[in-house]
Amino acid sequence: MEVSVLVTQMHDTLSTIHKTLDSLNNTNHDEKLDELEQKRENSIQALFEAFTAESESLSQKRKAERDEIAERRRIEDEERERRRRQEDEELAARDTALDEEREERLKEDAIDVEEEADDLMAQVEEVAQRTIEEGRERLKALEEKRKV
Repeated sequence: MEVSVLVTQMHDTLSTIHKTLDSLNNTNHDEKLDELEQKRENSIQALFEAFTAESESLSQKRKAERDEIAERRRIEDEERERRRRQEDEELAARDTALDEEREERLKEDAIDVEEEADDLMAQVEEVAQRTIEEGRERLKALEEKRKV
């Protein structure tokens, strides 16, 4: 073999060795791994940020819902209290009216009893007066009989 052919083969072999060594170089793989690791970190960070934002949004929605429920309950409580006060006032007015009606009946009944008692007492007095008059007339008649 000639030297020139051997030199050419040696150059080809060296070139192949360099290509093989270059292909074994981890720089490209390291860059890809770094890129993937960065993407992973960015994705995880984005997920955490989205989760945090969603949590805050849910928290605000829940607070708004609870505030709305509390306001509705407060209004219901006020309405219920207003109805109770109105009912109490109506009951008090009814009781007052019934008491006034009973007092009026009592007065009327008392007047009726007084008038009836007055009438009976007048009758008793009349009967007593007549009895006294009759007794006097009998006494007078007896007195006259005695004188005769």
